[in-house]
Amino acid sequence: MSVVSRPPLLRVAALQKLFPIRKGFLRRTVGHVRAVDGVDFHIDEGETLGLVGESGCGKTTTARCIVRAIEPTGGEIFMRLSGGSVVEMGGLRPSALRALRREMQMIFQDPFTSLNPRMTLLDLVGEPLLVHGMKSRREREERVAELLRHVGLRPEYMRRFPHAFSGGERQRIGIARALALQPRLVVADEPVSALDVSVQAQILNLLFDLQAEFRLTYLFVAHDLSVVRYISNRVAVMYVGRLVELAETEELFTTPKHPYTAALLSAVPEPDPRTRSRRIVLQGEVANPAAPPPGCYFHPRCPHAVDVCRTQTPAWQEISPGHFVGCHRAHELQLAGVE
Repeated sequence: MSVVSRPPLLRVAALQKLFPIRKGFLRRTVGHVRAVDGVDFHIDEGETLGLVGESGCGKTTTARCIVRAIEPTGGEIFMRLSGGSVVEMGGLRPSALRALRREMQMIFQDPFTSLNPRMTLLDLVGEPLLVHGMKSRREREERVAELLRHVGLRPEYMRRFPHAFSGGERQRIGIARALALQPRLVVADEPVSALDVSVQAQILNLLFDLQAEFRLTYLFVAHDLSVVRYISNRVAVMYVGRLVELAETEELFTTPKHPYTAALLSAVPEPDPRTRSRRIVLQGEVANPAAPPPGCYFHPRCPHAVDVCRTQTPAWQEISPGHFVGCHRAHELQLAGVE
C-alpha cells in the first residue's frame, strides 16, 4: 500500500524583494537593494526551521514577505490550509489574505516596542479576536484569560498596561497575541535576542511546550546559532539575500559544506580555551546588496575561492539527502563544524 505524502505547510519559491534606490529632485529610481534574492525552502507541518545569518542578510525581510507584512517583488509563497488545499499567497485579494492570517501569525523581536503602551493586555491580546469577528467582550475576556494562562501569566493581569511587565513577560504577551487566532504557522523574528540569557531559556522552553500542545510550525529567525541549534529541526543559512546552505540541524553543525557556514560556526562561544585557535576570521566587508559582486556573493571574503567563484553563480544543489548548498566546491572542501 503506497503512502501519499502531504505537501509542506509552507513552500517558498524564488522569493525576491527589491527596494528601490531613489535619487535626485524627481526621486528617480537609479538602482535596487536586493534584500531577498531568489530564496527557496519549505517547512513541513510541526517542524521548526531556523533562518540564520549576519545582520542585514535579509532574514527579517524574508519573514515579513512570508506573512505579507511587506509585499515581495517576485517569487511564490504556497500555504497549505487547514482544509488541505494549497494556495499561492501572491494572488490573493485583501479579503482572502485577511482570512489566511488566521493560519499564520508573527512574534516580533522587540517586546518593548511591539506592544502599544496605551492598550491593556485585554486589548492587545484580544485585538486579533475582535478584528476577526469575536464581538462579544465576555468571550474575548475568556479567551484572553485562557491565552495568558498558556504563556505563564495570571489572567488578572489583563487589566494592566505593558509598562508593568518585564521584557520576558512582555514577550509572553506577544506570544499570547500571536496564538489568539489558533494559527498553524508562527513566524518568530528573533524572539529572544532582546532578552537576558536566563529569560531566553524560559521563552524557548515555552515555545517548545506550545508547539507540542498546539501542533505549531515555526519559522525561527535568529542570529544566535546556539539558540537555533536548541530549537530547530533544520537550519537555513542566509548571506546577502541568498541561501547558502540548508540541512538538518545536527548535520549542518557537525559537517558544514559552505565556507560561510563554517565561519559562523567557528564564532560560536566554547568553554574550552583550546577551541579559540579554530576561529575563522573573515577578511573584507559584507557585499553591498545594492551592487553585489559577480559570481558567488561570498567570494570576496572566502578563503577557498577560485576563479569560477568570481564569475559564475553557484547552483543550489542537494549534496546529500536533505542537505542543500550553494557552493562550487562543496564536494571537495572538508570544513570543520562543532560538536
